[in-house]
Amino acid sequence: MKKKHLAAAVLALSLAAAPVLTAYAATGWVSEQSGWVYYDTNGAKHKGWIQTKDGYYYMDLSDGTMTKGFKKVDSKWYYFGENGVMKTGWIKDNGKWYYCLENGSLVQSNWLKIGDNYYYMRGTGEMATGWRDMHGSWYYFKPDGRCAFKWRELNGRWYWLGTDGKMKTGWQQIDGTYYYFSAAGDMKTGWLSDGTNRYYMDSQNGGMSYGWKQIDGRWMCFNENGHMMTGWVKVNNKLYYLGTDGKMVADTTLTIDGVSYHFDGSGAYTGGNNVAATEVRLRKASGGQSGSTGQSGSASSSRSDAPGSRSSRGSGQDSDATSGPGVSRSGASSGNSSGNAGAAPEGWQ
Repeated sequence: MKKKHLAAAVLALSLAAAPVLTAYAATGWVSEQSGWVYYDTNGAKHKGWIQTKDGYYYMDLSDGTMTKGFKKVDSKWYYFGENGVMKTGWIKDNGKWYYCLENGSLVQSNWLKIGDNYYYMRGTGEMATGWRDMHGSWYYFKPDGRCAFKWRELNGRWYWLGTDGKMKTGWQQIDGTYYYFSAAGDMKTGWLSDGTNRYYMDSQNGGMSYGWKQIDGRWMCFNENGHMMTGWVKVNNKLYYLGTDGKMVADTTLTIDGVSYHFDGSGAYTGGNNVAATEVRLRKASGGQSGSTGQSGSASSSRSDAPGSRSSRGSGQDSDATSGPGVSRSGASSGNSSGNAGAAPEGWQ
């Protein structure tokens, strides 16, 4: 009997001396069936924003699952990578480009300026490319998203987008030369008429013609306003006669209003009769000489103040860059450059 009481006493002392063990839940990142979750030190799933040494994460408010892809939080959109970290800068998702500011918010329905380049991010946040009508003006965005300015060649047609990026139409004076752009924005070449006067836009560079110009092998004359001249004209104190089609008469005798007039090979009238003529003042050509007729030339050569060659427009051109947003020939901006939302080109309304 004493042995039984002694054994019971020893067991009681042993239990009293045993340490007290408390069960704790897992903490930190845990992979569960729904995805990655994060347990706080109190054992509860973290919900909402969480910052770690790797960056910012957003844990779903309903079940605490780590967010991936686009997520709208408090009226703003954010993007989270496959590892759950909030992204900033350029983001490519399903073949489309987006941009998130340094605070992670997605740029939407707004201009974006990075370095010297302008982009437009649509309502969905997607980067705009190609033609876009905004506030009644057309803009062109290159394949890499950059807004185009000044001269732009597209599908063999030239457009003038000015310094504000807006496509121009009608008459435009550019670097001292007049050009004409249709309602669709493409530069016109060849003959134009305003219903009263005829103009000739150079077939190579589109510049309005002045002075003498050889077109399809025949010499024609245009005044300082670009109007095609007809009848008697006086150029550099010499008299010439232009038919109703504007073509100069040369190396022939012509009866005009019952009077015979002789014109030499250069088209100048050789007689001494007093003739009422319209004086045409020639602009200085690039070489400093005002042209005169009588010399052979190409089918569309200009003898005074000839507009620049097509290659002279190169200073306003910009080649397409297709390697992604932010790429420019000067290398001024990169895919992770800091952007300024709301900064629009000059003249934007």
